[in-house]
Amino acid sequence: MQVAKPMAQWAAALLLAAISSTALATKSLDLDAIRSQQHEIRDSATAGSGRFGDMPLATRTRLLEKQAALLTLLEGKQSADELSEPQRVEVFNTLEWIEAAINQQPDERMICRRERTIGSNRFTRVCRTAAEEERMKEEARRRLQEGGSVLGDR
Repeated sequence: MQVAKPMAQWAAALLLAAISSTALATKSLDLDAIRSQQHEIRDSATAGSGRFGDMPLATRTRLLEKQAALLTLLEGKQSADELSEPQRVEVFNTLEWIEAAINQQPDERMICRRERTIGSNRFTRVCRTAAEEERMKEEARRRLQEGGSVLGDR
């Protein structure tokens, strides 16, 4: 059945999109809690205490920069409803980066992107780990160098 295979692939892709779009929704954005947590992290990072004692200075500096950008984005906002969808994705990605830096697991952080659905003007949210993103980039580079298509030979 040649029709069944593409339908199954389409259904699997649809399911994956639904699962990945709920990944952002599962981390609720309580802005007051985020601000409070980030101030606590900032105090410990600045003092170089706890988990931050053995963190490289470059990572700690980058963490403080990302926190400053995050707090600026949240400034004046009382709830997540006041953030646009791209801003919510940015907040999620920044929080994931900070968490991964603190836990020293940069490849495990989730990265979400808004991608336009092919043949449509609609956007979907696609979330992958940093390691998956890097693997996909390397695979695309390899295929381009070999002269093949990025999507695979058909």
